[in-house]
Amino acid sequence: MDRAVRTGRRPVLRGAGALLLAVGLAACSSPADTAPSGGGGGEGSGGEGLPDTVRIMSIRALTGPVSFAGLNAQKGIDLALEMIEEDGLLGETTIEVESRDSATSPQEAASFASQAIADPSFVAIIGPEASAQATAVSPIVDQQGMPTVYVQAGSDGVVIGDYTFRMTPPAASYFDLAGEYAEQQGVATASVLFNSGNPTLVQLGEQTIPELAGEHGFEVVSTGGVEATQQDFTTPASQIAGDAPDAAFLMVQGPQYPVAITQLRQAGYEGELIGMSAAGAGNLASAGQEAAGFVWPTNFTADQDVESTQAFVEAYQAKYDGEVPNNYAAEAYDATWFLARGLAEADSADRTALQEGLAAVAQEGFAGAQGEITFEGNDARVPGVLVRWDGSAEVPVDSADS
Repeated sequence: MDRAVRTGRRPVLRGAGALLLAVGLAACSSPADTAPSGGGGGEGSGGEGLPDTVRIMSIRALTGPVSFAGLNAQKGIDLALEMIEEDGLLGETTIEVESRDSATSPQEAASFASQAIADPSFVAIIGPEASAQATAVSPIVDQQGMPTVYVQAGSDGVVIGDYTFRMTPPAASYFDLAGEYAEQQGVATASVLFNSGNPTLVQLGEQTIPELAGEHGFEVVSTGGVEATQQDFTTPASQIAGDAPDAAFLMVQGPQYPVAITQLRQAGYEGELIGMSAAGAGNLASAGQEAAGFVWPTNFTADQDVESTQAFVEAYQAKYDGEVPNNYAAEAYDATWFLARGLAEADSADRTALQEGLAAVAQEGFAGAQGEITFEGNDARVPGVLVRWDGSAEVPVDSADS
């Protein structure tokens, strides 16, 4: 499945690339499709060293079990393209993003990346969300010098060299918010349940949470793994309820959360329930009041009190008929702006120059949909925010109320 999205070309004033400008421009019409279809080596230039059109390949899961992430990310990309155009960051240079559907296949993702590398008109890739796909892509793009920016893909083996970047901060980098919350609630004992098929969730369950236990004064009394697609948690729920810890940490996939939480409550467990960012994006809606009080740290929520976040939310809701953006959209929006800033810094569509431009932007950081973004190497970092499910929506947890 191929999908091309372009920014339109029109006379604009050069701007600073500031996200806040997006607020007054969010209701703009669909991008004009007047850009030439040529690649990065097209005639003419928008900036002194930029061609008329810059082509980027986006490798997304647009179908299959994780398509909810890919489709929401695509919305963030589309909005960013409009805002970049309106801002004038690249002058009359346009960005053309062509999407490829990698579904669930690492082989497909790697094949698409190879195609982009072989086509000199592509200057960069927005990489797939799934870690299994990303780890198949990264060795190829890094060896061949193709700048690649990922959203999600939180495992090791993704950010491996100068040409690989990640716009989704690793959950472990802001997960101390969960440890602080547990300490504030007087948690002395905890159980951990994690998805054994997801490297990020394995790391959280086997390494991050035990480390937090030592730092925040609680003991992990039991740890268990579940299968990647498991939807019956009766046995682990009964075990946790029997142990009766003060808190249960659930590190599972988004669609698993409603069932796991419901079955834990049905088993009689009454303690604190703490998760991770996969619980967001509306995944708790089907659990409703059964999941009320569930908390988790995340890199983004639409209600966080950050000026650049609220600018993004307003622009997103204007474009998508009031829809509330989730973290996948926010991360992809930031990834697209990151690439645009790198192009502006490089003033060139040369891949090596773009890599150097992205490294310079990463060194400075910027305000984005996720808030204030800094980097450790090529890996994004944000302060993070703790949120609670109130039975119908996720809301930030005020530290004074926690």
